[in-house]
Order: sequence, then C-alpha cells, then structure tokens
Amino acid sequence: MYYEMNEQVASDVQAAATVDEGLRERVRALVMRALVDRQTDAEAVKSVLRSALAGIDGGLAQRGEAAGEAVREAVKGMDEAVARSVYAMQMALDEAWEQGREFADTDAKEAIDSVQALEDDLLVTLKNAADDAKGWMKVEFTDLATHLARTGTDTGAQVRDVMQRFNNRLASVVKGSGADVKSAASVSRSRLSEMTSGILRGLADALDAHTGKADSSPAKASDKTND
Repeated sequence: MYYEMNEQVASDVQAAATVDEGLRERVRALVMRALVDRQTDAEAVKSVLRSALAGIDGGLAQRGEAAGEAVREAVKGMDEAVARSVYAMQMALDEAWEQGREFADTDAKEAIDSVQALEDDLLVTLKNAADDAKGWMKVEFTDLATHLARTGTDTGAQVRDVMQRFNNRLASVVKGSGADVKSAASVSRSRLSEMTSGILRGLADALDAHTGKADSSPAKASDKTND
C-alpha cells in the first residue's frame, strides 16, 4: 500500500516543482499529508522523504542551475512538514498530560524514540539523494545536506523541544506520589499514534485550505509566506 502512495508523493511533488509560486508551501502540504498515518513509523517516514526528494529532483533538474533557490525552498518545505509531524506528537502528549493521563514506560520510550532520530533521517536521506542525483542537482543536494548538518533543521529544533518537555514531565512524575501515578489513566502507544495522526491531519487540512485560497487569489500571487 505504501509503495503506491509513495509513488503518488513523488509524482505530486514533481508536479508542484514545475510551478514557481508557493513551492515551499506546496511541498510542505504534500509531505504533511503523506505523513498523517506514518509519522510514528521511522521506515515509512524515510520512504516519504525519499519519494519527496525524488519528486524535487525530477521536477527541478530540467530547469538548470537558475532553479537553485527553488531546490532550497522545496527542501525547506519538506523539513517544515516533518517538524510539523513532531509538533503534532508534542500536542498529543500535552493533551494527554493535561487530562491527567500517563504512559507506560515502554510505550513512552517507543513514542519518543520514533521521533528522536528524525533529524538524522532527514539529513541522511538528503545525502543519499545527493549521491543518486546528477549534475547541478547533486551539488545542490550535497551543499544543502552540509549546510543543514551545520546549522540544524526545523525538525531537529522541534525534536529537541519534545524531548525537553518529555524529560521535564518524567521528572515531575518521579517527584509525585506513587498513588498519583498509579491512579492516572494510561494511554497506549497506539492511542498516542491515533491522537497524533488526528492532530497532524487537522494541521494538514488547515494548510490545504490556506494553499487553496492562495492559489485562487491572483492578488496574493506575489505574497511570500513564512509559516
């Protein structure tokens, strides 16, 4: 099932790359939509990233070096999409904690482990895309991988935020009484995944609506978004 969906991701991103306006936002929306049901599956996420980069390569390679900025915008959109998926998990964790729920140690560790390596996955996938690319696209992907490894990504910043919140929460639980911890309702990893997917779907729907309005409004065709 995922194979066909990833082929569609590559095709959609390639089509988006043929349009200059709003490329970053278009790629971000497409990748977010692809991640809705896969953000807690590390291998599935990497497959989405590979497909998106293949689409970027296929859509922009024929433009020539003048499209260098477009490559950077497209990869930025992909990075932001993965960061939003991490943000969705953060919101799901916050929502559960606000309701007085706790997680079994194993479920919590698995959930956090699923996002902890996302920045490395993003950079490795970009480097692999550089190895597979040809000509000036190889140079662009290589330079981007080197630059992002040095300066950091939106995904990495969001992962660190989640880790800090999670560690702070664990510290507060340790300080609490055993009775309080035992009485809290438990949330399984599968339930957390459902909550995260629902939140990410809402974020993706909102971005789809925003992108659609921008596309249908000639007056906004020259606006730049920094969402």
